[in-house]
Formats: sequence, C-alpha cells, structure tokens
Amino acid sequence: MTKRVHAALGRPRHTADKTGRRARGIMAATAAAVALLVAATAAHGAVTDGGGAGSHPPKRIGTAPHVPAGATAAGATPSGTTLHIGVNLAPRDPKALADFVTAVSTPGNSLYHHYLAKGHFASVFGPTPATIAQVSQALKAAGLTPGKASPDGLTIPVTATVAKASDAFDTGFRNVRLKDGTTDYMNTAAPALPANIAASVTGIVGLSDINSITSHHSSVRRAGRTSSAAGRGSRAVAPHAYSPGLCTDFTGSGLTDGTDYYSPGKLAGTYGMSNSATVGAGQTVAVFELENVDAASIAAYQSCVGTSTSVSTVYVDTAAGAGAPATDGSVGVESALDIEDLIGLVPGANIIDYQGVDAQSATDQNVLDVYQRMVTDDQAQVISSSWGVCEAAENSATASAENVIFAEAAAQGQSVVAASGDDGSSDCYLSTGSTAKAVDDPASQPYVTGVGGTTMTGSGSTATQKAWNNDTGGSGGGISSRWAPVVYQGGIATTAKRAVPDVSALADPYTGYPIFYQDDSVSSSPVPGIIGGTSGAAPTWAAAIVQANAGAACQANGRVGFLNNALYKAARSSYPTNFWDVTSGTNSVYATGYTAAAGYDEVTGLGSPKEGGLITSLCAAKGTAATGASTFHPLGSPKRLLDTRNGTGWGLSSIPSTKPLVAGGTAPVRIEGAGGIPSSGVTGVVLNLTVTGTTGAGSLIAWADGTAKPSTSNLNWTGAGQTIAASSTVMVAGDGVVDLYTSSTTHLIADVQGYYTSDTAGSKYTALKPARLLDTRSKVGVSTTTKITNAVVSLKVRGHGGVPTGASSVVLNLTATQTVGSGYLEAYPEGATRPTASNVNWSATGTTIPNLVVVPIGSDGNVSLYVHGTSHVIADVSGYFSTSGSAFHTVTPLRLLDTRTTTALGAGKTLALQISGRDGIPSTGVKAVVLTVTVTGTTGSGYLTAWADGGTRPTASNLNWVQGKTIANQVIVPVGSDGKVDFYASSTTQVLADVAGYIG
Repeated sequence: MTKRVHAALGRPRHTADKTGRRARGIMAATAAAVALLVAATAAHGAVTDGGGAGSHPPKRIGTAPHVPAGATAAGATPSGTTLHIGVNLAPRDPKALADFVTAVSTPGNSLYHHYLAKGHFASVFGPTPATIAQVSQALKAAGLTPGKASPDGLTIPVTATVAKASDAFDTGFRNVRLKDGTTDYMNTAAPALPANIAASVTGIVGLSDINSITSHHSSVRRAGRTSSAAGRGSRAVAPHAYSPGLCTDFTGSGLTDGTDYYSPGKLAGTYGMSNSATVGAGQTVAVFELENVDAASIAAYQSCVGTSTSVSTVYVDTAAGAGAPATDGSVGVESALDIEDLIGLVPGANIIDYQGVDAQSATDQNVLDVYQRMVTDDQAQVISSSWGVCEAAENSATASAENVIFAEAAAQGQSVVAASGDDGSSDCYLSTGSTAKAVDDPASQPYVTGVGGTTMTGSGSTATQKAWNNDTGGSGGGISSRWAPVVYQGGIATTAKRAVPDVSALADPYTGYPIFYQDDSVSSSPVPGIIGGTSGAAPTWAAAIVQANAGAACQANGRVGFLNNALYKAARSSYPTNFWDVTSGTNSVYATGYTAAAGYDEVTGLGSPKEGGLITSLCAAKGTAATGASTFHPLGSPKRLLDTRNGTGWGLSSIPSTKPLVAGGTAPVRIEGAGGIPSSGVTGVVLNLTVTGTTGAGSLIAWADGTAKPSTSNLNWTGAGQTIAASSTVMVAGDGVVDLYTSSTTHLIADVQGYYTSDTAGSKYTALKPARLLDTRSKVGVSTTTKITNAVVSLKVRGHGGVPTGASSVVLNLTATQTVGSGYLEAYPEGATRPTASNVNWSATGTTIPNLVVVPIGSDGNVSLYVHGTSHVIADVSGYFSTSGSAFHTVTPLRLLDTRTTTALGAGKTLALQISGRDGIPSTGVKAVVLTVTVTGTTGSGYLTAWADGGTRPTASNLNWVQGKTIANQVIVPVGSDGKVDFYASSTTQVLADVAGYIG
C-alpha cells in the first residue's frame, strides 16, 4: 500500500518521491506472474454448510485479487500466517434499503428526514438473525471460528490462519514479491462457500494484503521560519483570541493570504461560509485516517487560530501508540490537513479522528472496518475521507461491502464526502501505470459525494476559480466503470454510468491550506506549511455541510443527510444561486481527460459552494404530498415540460442539456409550478410521453419522484430509429416531480395534458361504454374513406357516444393505421390554436399505433384532429369529465397482470382481471380503473378491447398492432359490479396490465 505525495512544487510529476512507505500498486497481471500463481494453486476440499458433506455444492464469490505487474512468485504463504477476515453479508432487502434512502432524502415524502435511529439498522435492514446464524454455522462447519457479527449485522469477523482459511474457502495462498522488493500474500482463487450460503454473502475480504489505498494531498511547502523553541511540541506563539486570520507564522512569512494560501477566514468568506469561534456548534464531523496524527501539530494550529475545538480519536483495529509516529514530515500530514481545515472552518464542531491500521500494512478489511465503525457508531453527522483507490485496482467484494456501509450511513442521515483524487482523469496511473480514464473509490460510490479540486485566485467577490491542473496534480474525475447511472444526476451528468466528482473546492497547493505538521528533520516543534490536493477540498465541503446542519433551515427541517439528492435538486432549482460554476481548465494530467465547461463537468462537478444560497436549499422544507379524492384540470393546450433534444426541462436551471437520456438513466421532470400547473396540491398528472431517436429496443417507466421505482412500464419500443408516444397518468409526490426511466438510450419528450388536485375545483370523470366516433377507413364520422394527409378532421363529441352537452373534456383512444412514411397526430379543442405537442407518432409506412388522449372540448362541442403526414385515423370515446361524475384516486403503480407468467391470451379469447381490492383499490365503489396495457409477443396483426366485466364487448378497440410489435397504451376502463374488467384479443398475444389509479 502506498501513501503517495506529489513531488515538490514545480518539479515534474513523474519524478514524485514515495513517502518512505512500501510502494504496493496493483498492476495489470503479467502472463508470467499469472502462470506462476495458477500453477501453484492447490486443490482443496469442497466446503459444506454443516448439513452433511456435499449437501450444497460450493460457489465461488467474487474474484481472486489482481496480480501486480512485475510480481514474481515468492513461495507458499506460511500456513500459520494470521488473517483478519470479514465475511460481508447483504442487507435483507437491498431494494427496500435503497427505496428508504430515497424516501428520507425527498422533500414531501412522509419519511423525509425521518432517519433511522442509532442502532436500528440491523433490525430493519440488516441480514436477519437466521441468515447470520446460518452463515456462522457454515463457517464453523468449515473449521473456522466466526466472531460476533458487527452491530449492523453486515460483517461476521473471522480470525484464522492461512491453513484454516485455505481449507474453509477452497483457495490456495501464495506470496508474491513486488517490484519494490516487499512481499505480500494473496489468495489464488475466489473464495467458495456452499451455494445456499453464498447468496447471502456479498464478499469475503481480508484474504490478501495487496492494496493501493492512498491519501490525496500534495507535498508540503514550508511557510516561514522554524520556531527555535526547544522540546517537542512546544510553541513560541502564544495562544490568542479566535480570528478568521492566522498567527505570524503565516502572516509574517512573506506569503500573502488570498494569493499564496487561504486562511480559514479568507476561504470561508470566498465561499460564503460563516466564520466565528462557535460556527458548527452542536455538530460532529468524523475524519477517516490510516495513520497517526501529531497532537502537538493540532495544538499548534489551534493556538495559531485561537480555537479550542474538541478533537478525539477512535482507534479501529489498532491502538494508541501503535504504528509509525507522525514525526517524519510525511506520516500525519493527511490527518493534520483534514483536522486543521475543519478546525479553521467549523471551530465550534466536535471532530472525531477514526484511525485505522497504518496504510502500509492495512488490508481491505481494515479499511472497511474503519468506515463501518464510523457509521455504526453514528456519532458524526458528516464523514470526510481524503483516502482512496482507483476503481480498477479495488476488489469488487470490497466495493460492494463499502456500498452497503455508505447506504447505511445515508439511511441514518450521515453525509459522506470523499476526495476524488489528484491524478486527473487517469486515477490508476500511480498504482497501475495506466493512463486510461479512471475514477477513485470511494468518491465514485453512489452514496458518497466526490469532491474535486480547483485553483483559486483572489478572494471575496473578485475571486476566480479554474480547474486545478499543474505540476502538482489535477482534479480527479471521470465516469465510473462500476456504478450505473444514478437518479440524482439525471439530465445533469448525462453519462452512461455514475459521473465524478459531484462538487469541488480549493485544492491547488500553490494557493492552498495553511497547516502545522511535524518533521523532526527540520524542527523538534511543529512547523507551518502550505498544502493542497483534493484532500483539502473534501473537508472543506464537509465543513460546508456542518454549517448547513447548524443553520436555521436544517434545524427546522432536519439535517442534510444523504447529500447528493439535495445537491442536484439545488442545482436544478437555482444553479447560479447555490453553486460557483467552474468553467475553465482540464484534468488532462497524464493523458487527455475532460474539460471544465458551463454547468456540470467531470473535472469540477457542479462547482464550489455558494453557502449563502446552498445552506437553505440543502435542508428544504418538508412539504406534504397531496392525497385523496382528486378532480381534473385540463390544459387548454398541451404544455411541453421536457424535450431532451433542445434542453427544455433538461439539465441545470440555467444551463440546458441537449444530450439524450442514457440507457438506465432517469429524467426528473418538475410538474408542480411548471406549464401553468399549481405549485402545490397536485396529486397526479396526465402526460403524453414520446421517445424519438431510439437506439434499440426499450421501455419507459414513469413514477413519483422520491418513491420506489415500480416494476411496471408506460411505453415500449422494439428497435432503433423509432418515434412512439403513449399517454400516462402518473402520481405526483410531495416534491412535485415525476421520474422517467428508460432502459435504452433515447431522446424523450413529455407534454402535459392536464393534472389532478386534491380539491373540488376541477371536473370529475364519468366512464362510458367505449364507442367509435371516427374511422376514416369506413366513413364513420367522415364522408370519405380516403386517408387524411396534412389536414384537420373536425370530430363531433358532445351529443355523440354518450358524451353530454355539459362535458368539458373527453377521453379518446386515437389510433393511426395504414400510415405512409413518418408523421404525427395532434388533438386539441376546436377553435383553439393548434399546439406544438403531438399525441400519436409514427416513423414508418404500415404502422398501426394507438394512444389515449384527454382533450378539452371546443365551444362548438367538437375537437380537432390534425394529421401531419398520411394516415387513416380511428377515434373511440371511453369517458368524459364534467362537474358531475366521480373523483380520481392515485395508487402506487403495480403490475396486476402478466400473462407471460401463465398463458398467453389466445385469439378470440377473453380474460377477466380482478381490479377491486388490489393495490389499495377499494373492494367496492370503483367505477373505472386507469391502466397501462401492453401487448407483446404478438403472433399476427390484431387488436385488444377492454370493458367492464358482465357487460357486452364493445366494437371499439384500445390497442392495435401488427405482428411482432410490442405496443402499450393507457386505458380508462369501467369496472364491473364484481370488481373486474375484461380483455379480448383478436389474435394471440401476451398481455400486461399496470394500474395507475381508479375512479370512484
């Protein structure tokens, strides 16, 4: 393990000296090393679960560690070598844990800021006691002695010899001699456990001591003359009252505050942070360290700035006095930077130093133990880490275990920040020699806020920033190779996977952080110096969160907790107010990297804090979701809320994006307060969703932001180059946002047709037996059978198909069929201006495609249908809105039917589906149900009709298709007196039905 520091300022970076610790970088495996290790791997007995030999076949978990390039086999690992192993378990319901984190992080959700109480994680989300007992028993049966599970239940510790671990986990062990001459041990195969046990285990960590975690700070630049006071720890500078400035060690050094370094006062003032002796009072912040800290250096800094901040230490897998002393100008420098930066910015807070085993001898499990202790202790509201490892060098078992620990932190309301690294876009360069794009862990973890670095010039209102990149290092950033796109970055970082960093702050050591540290080769007393790196940026952001937590908004609404959700919401709502956008520079340190630009970028993220605005945004008001019986409010003309092609509703508040939504990505769409919709009281919205420029087959899911993503779908498409639309009624939660997820990359459009509110001011729905009002193929509603080409059809609605004269809006199922080329159809009140939003889209000749629309009725009782292109048009009425009728009720989206799990609906057959009494729908009194119905696996051209069970099948259709297509459409279907609806298919197909709400 190497704790790297950059070369002295101004020296070429490739000549960087090591700190004197072992240089143990994980490198790409060489063929020779692999051959040596594979050849040396011994066969071992199969592991059983204690229920009889061979009762469950063994299953390997994860992978063996990478073999360092240039390493040579150094013989078998002595069988008596002691291993500190962690058998890391999965939470009992990973999705429930993720959904809970989302809920407690979303304003308006009933769980918003209702974090788990200390010590409750194990009983709510941890593995069940039965699972822990089963795994422990299997370990005992394999000859091991498992310890007591961690307080959160996620780790079962095991101390074992290599011999016992080899037999228990069916793996060999070999020593490898690294290029620097040191020797490490490693397992030669992925560990194995019985298959029934392996399913509960995310990874077994601690079987190898090869690691490459590093701290992210520069070398220290001396500041001023060394004190001549004799005796270690003595200071010639007398303590003085708190001042945001510094003592004469810095002010008399010939260096200038705001030019050569930034004092706490200058830095706080430039970022809009408060500065006083009591800032952060009542808050606790923890720092992650893998080295001793020099207490005298901390005392010297406190004397210099006039503070008396409480700093305590918790030892994890180590003890006071163990490890290398912090006296050589290298060990203890990271700890000094982290702690002293926090002392200067939040002197009123309590600081806890969680100190693990020295970096040069720490295993991955030692690292996990420190993070886990910081979280299970749950003493600190904010956790800061300035240590990391490039993703490619980290074992997947370690990353997975970290991920669960950080999710636990989020569930408990702990904010976690981590330095993004100092090697620009090539985070693995110093550990593997690769200049390929890579990012740092844990900064890339989804539940961690990655912090990049900037160079700052000037202070206050005249200050400027650019991306940090010079001969001392550069801001780490890029795209994760491990983690999928995250919801909170949707529309802001439009990347195929999680993007890093999230934010940034001062990191350039040429204008860096003043610290005291110990270097016995220079002085027996702590010496002043200037230092930089993203190691300084991370605690600066930690201090910003501490100040927010101590502020009035968080005191009223609850602490920030999981930071990323709040950060990106703040950027969407008022980016210039909350963030200092860094728009120049690159992180091309060892190879071409990324370029800073307006808005989010993979160099400086969202930018640096403007604490004055951000402090309020991070702790938004709790809000209340509107619920209950709802009435409908149609819009006179559809309003476009999202169009990824031109940046409408896409990107930051002031900087739109024109990139498509990536596969697996999520687009948050603001509903309340947008497009003429009220800013509160909205329970649901009727959207026309369109995908265009599709890149392959895919599906779209729409749901209320801050709630669990459902296993349903609203729109489906079957290939590239398609344009398809579908209407969807979507619940709106307390934050007024809905989320749109697509499984493949596509541009996305969302047009609002109307909305529901929890009052009586709107209209109510009356379901009708579906009736055909228009069919241009057979002169229904028109006097010709000619296809419509670039023309408007006037459709009589009031007084037809059961629609009364008092109806204000009508629900129509529109179908385009026998299309020629590409085109679209628009529906709008007759007499109104034709809107720019479409309702039905097609992209090829011979298409048959439906879509449900809710259209206000013109004063003459008609609606207009405009066809752009050429197509036959069918219009079936299924209901209307008026002052009478029944109210609408939203429900959590749920799949009520999927014939793929049973038997396809046969040609000419009818299927009855129970509606009442399911998914929160009452068992009686339901008049109609809102469903998204999808047909897939179609065996020929056909149509589907839905109606109330017990009634006569209508002649109208709800879906139409041609062979091989997957088509979805929203339907509002009357419900029979028995609580059921019927589906009829004219040709054999699989049918899916997802519920969105009901009328009753």
